[in-house]
Amino acid sequence: MPLSDAQKESGEMKLNKRVAATNTDTTPPSSSWVVVFAGTYVFVALAVDTLAVFDVSWPFDWAVFQWRPESLWRMLGAAPPDWARFSPVNRIDLFKFLFWFVIPFALCVRWMDWRWFSPRGWKRNDWLLLGGMVLLGSLAVASVRFIPALRNVYPSMGHLPADIRRTYCIGYLLWTASWLPGWEFMHRYFLLRVVMRRFPRYGWLLIPLSETLYHLQKPLLEAGGMAVFSLLLTFWAVKRRNLLLPFVAHLYIEILLLIVLVYLL
Repeated sequence: MPLSDAQKESGEMKLNKRVAATNTDTTPPSSSWVVVFAGTYVFVALAVDTLAVFDVSWPFDWAVFQWRPESLWRMLGAAPPDWARFSPVNRIDLFKFLFWFVIPFALCVRWMDWRWFSPRGWKRNDWLLLGGMVLLGSLAVASVRFIPALRNVYPSMGHLPADIRRTYCIGYLLWTASWLPGWEFMHRYFLLRVVMRRFPRYGWLLIPLSETLYHLQKPLLEAGGMAVFSLLLTFWAVKRRNLLLPFVAHLYIEILLLIVLVYLL
């Protein structure tokens, strides 16, 4: 039986709804004000964290932004539970987790493009690049053993008792989990997507600039390595519209550094 005009119209409406549901606009706003807001947000989040880490006391005590699980309970006027007093748990940096990850993530939800977090679009050269970054990262971590400036920042823990090293490893992993996802998301998604839209040719260079400036608080050799690392991986993120490879490469370096400091140096 042929369909009536009403049935055809109803079918077309259902099809259009399905198409609209699968073609949700993931393009973020690109006005100059949005770029200024995103850039200012990242600058302030990194600046406050730096001032807090260095215990700067002018014009007030910036250490109030060193938020840990135990201090959070005390801020609320309550006695912290036993788990919050556990040394490794107290290495979790709640300020970084909130301002580097939670807030930027919430601001991006409306235009989230989940393809940025998947390896499905990777090609053979992308896997080769990941292998190359793993190799370069391994060499960079190994250099800690031979460069005094880096050894002063990353001292060996191999001489300590096993239980202390185990506790340190748990704390280090929790601390890394509290800042690393936010570092990558805030820079190579929240900020990058906005500047890519407004300044498609050179806007992405703002990310290596931000990351390098933040690392000037560390030895210049490490800051220089961060500049090269950021240039390569941000350029790749722009070309592939993907965040996963930079995150994996960065995570690998952090885990390898932990293993070297605790068990190999």
